[in-house]
Order: sequence, then C-alpha cells, then structure tokens
Amino acid sequence: MTRRKFLLIGTALLAISLNLACSGKHSAAVQNDEGEPVAKAPLVSVLKMSDPSAKDQLAKGFYQLEANAWRWAAGSFSVVLKTPPGAAQKGATLTLALTVSDAVLKQVHSQSLTAAVGATILKSEKYVDAGSHTFTADIPATALAGDTVTIDFSLDNSLPPGTDRRELGIIVSSVGIESN
Repeated sequence: MTRRKFLLIGTALLAISLNLACSGKHSAAVQNDEGEPVAKAPLVSVLKMSDPSAKDQLAKGFYQLEANAWRWAAGSFSVVLKTPPGAAQKGATLTLALTVSDAVLKQVHSQSLTAAVGATILKSEKYVDAGSHTFTADIPATALAGDTVTIDFSLDNSLPPGTDRRELGIIVSSVGIESN
C-alpha cells in the first residue's frame, strides 16, 4: 500500500470515528459519583436542606449538608426559589428555619439577619439568643413577577475562616416562600 493511500484511509477512518463520536443527542445531565446521568430536579418554592436536589437552588454561601438535615451558611448567602402560583398577584411570605449557634454567638454577641430581593429589603431581625428561630418576611407581589426569585440574605456578624476554614454564620434547615 502506498503512503498516499495509507494517509487517505487513515483520514477517512478518523473522520468516521469523529462523526460517530459527535452524533447523537448531547445532554446537559449532571453525572453522579457512579457516572450515571441524574435528571435535574424541578425547582421548588419550599426547600429543605435535607432534599438531595437542594444544592441546585443554593446560589451562594452554603456549605455541605450535615447530619442529613442542615447546612452552615456564610455571612452572605442566596437561594433561588420557584415563584408559587398566585404570588405575582398577592405577594408571598418568606420563611427561613434557622439555628443561631451558641459557639458563634459567644464570639459575636448578636447577629442581625437581613433578607432582600434585588434592591428591595424585606426585613431585618436581630438574634441575641442561641437556638432555633423562624425568620419570616412579606415579599411584595412586584418582586415576584418572574418564574423564580432570588432571595439574598446577609448577617452583620459571622465568624471568619479559622481552623474550620469556613466563614460560619447561621445554620439553615429550610427556606421557602408561600403565596399569600
């Protein structure tokens, strides 16, 4: 076989193999640890941190799931929630189930949590006692016009990274919005 025929056959085989590799449907599916495709879960209005698909809606400032129930949040954190039916007309109520850590509170003495949607500040609440708390705030209908809403939270005090290497704010077990 001449060198030219060998190059032509090699080029043809390469083109065929590239065509086969690139044909078919391309999927944006996420791969789990076992390599099997995992369908992306639909967005929800009420999000429990224990839900395996919760991480898809945690925009920033959340750490890994702990005790299969909760996550530490940093001093600034955000979540994307599905706008519930009717909320764009009636408004909604935001509910955040949280725990103020005694270890954090001993060092910062108090924590004020503020929730906002875009430039609209919904509410601020100060915590001086460790333990479980429920933060609630009204969201005006005008802030709920889209299919989803991003809720931004900020704390005035949190622990900077130290031996833990994380900025520790509060512990979050669930967050959600319900139509009024």
